[in-house]
Amino acid sequence: MASAHMNAPNQYDVAVVGAGIVGMVSAAIFSRAGARVCIIDPSLDWHAPHGPVALRNYAIAPGAQRLLQELGAWSKLDLHRLGSFNALEVWDAQSAGEIGFAPPASYDGAMGWIVEHQNLLAALSGPVADCTAIRGALGTLELSQPNRITLADGAQVQARLVIGADGANSPVRNAAGIDCRRHSYRQHAWVANVVTSEAHGNVARQRFLDSGPLAFLPLADPHHSSIVWSCTDPLHGQLDSLDDDAFAARLGEAFEQRLGVVTSVSARVAHPLERLHAQAWSKDCCALIGDAAHVVHPLAGLGLNLGIMDAVALSQCLTPIAPTAQWPRRSALRRYERWRKSEALRLGSVIDVLQHLFSERSPLPYAVRGLGMRLTAGSTRLTRRLSEYAMGTRGDLPSLPANADR
Repeated sequence: MASAHMNAPNQYDVAVVGAGIVGMVSAAIFSRAGARVCIIDPSLDWHAPHGPVALRNYAIAPGAQRLLQELGAWSKLDLHRLGSFNALEVWDAQSAGEIGFAPPASYDGAMGWIVEHQNLLAALSGPVADCTAIRGALGTLELSQPNRITLADGAQVQARLVIGADGANSPVRNAAGIDCRRHSYRQHAWVANVVTSEAHGNVARQRFLDSGPLAFLPLADPHHSSIVWSCTDPLHGQLDSLDDDAFAARLGEAFEQRLGVVTSVSARVAHPLERLHAQAWSKDCCALIGDAAHVVHPLAGLGLNLGIMDAVALSQCLTPIAPTAQWPRRSALRRYERWRKSEALRLGSVIDVLQHLFSERSPLPYAVRGLGMRLTAGSTRLTRRLSEYAMGTRGDLPSLPANADR
């Protein structure tokens, strides 16, 4: 149960700053565990999606999907708008290397789902129904016990735990005085939805080009895909100057026409790519999760899945919610930091090695890449193990705390 001394107006056990997917998941978990929770964000827009599928989509792995299902969010999704894939094909533009991944034989279900940002936000609005939504931007943060949050409009909130789930440019991280390391990949990622003459067959595909990886992710319509084209800054400039028809032609060529002709391209946007890692993930009674703590290259499509696991791990370390001034214990926050920081560093380093290896332009890396991919493709045990890690079903995985008695 929530602590009695935190039942006054504007006093909470947990204040989640950031109403994106990771923040909403964190709020839902702590509310489920019996905490009195508020969600603070300048924009609290949880309407259901409508019209064409939006550009902002996520690849949700089975490990994260299971957690969303336990929270009661998955069943609230508009399932007609979901894409899914049962296999993954990866190949290299400069060698004969190609790998096909499939779920383990013992696993019954999709290997992943492509879900719109707004669809997932709307689905999470149910699990956070008991939370207080506060529309506003962070002004100042005084780390004490309880922490004191002053919003830009002067309103004040007190909370025993502050969670920064407010993105790569996190105001909470900055207000808490936590430094971060940033590294530019000197790439942009183009995002668009496209129509192809051939059906995707519920297979996710990625081609590694010297300029960066190009992924086609299957949407609900069999001829529609969400594309993420990571490319060097010079190529980004070239693509930016193309009209839709020329962009579609260039895209089809870069993808070797694996799905036939690209017949239509939606509006498209490009985002600069960087790696970010916070020097600390907790300070006093404040914790960082998701992009506020780490940002990785999108080539593996695991960014949101990492953030969801952060939220679950934090709750696992900090529950049950104790009605005493000693909650949250600093030792528990440090345990969360050690756990998830090491996981993010490990995965981020592997992704960086892959990104660097596939960006090298010389015969030796081409040969190494091709040999490595052929050896991997020839090992059933290795491809199964990689599939399990990608699906979020192997590793040091957190679990949801039990529901509190209401």
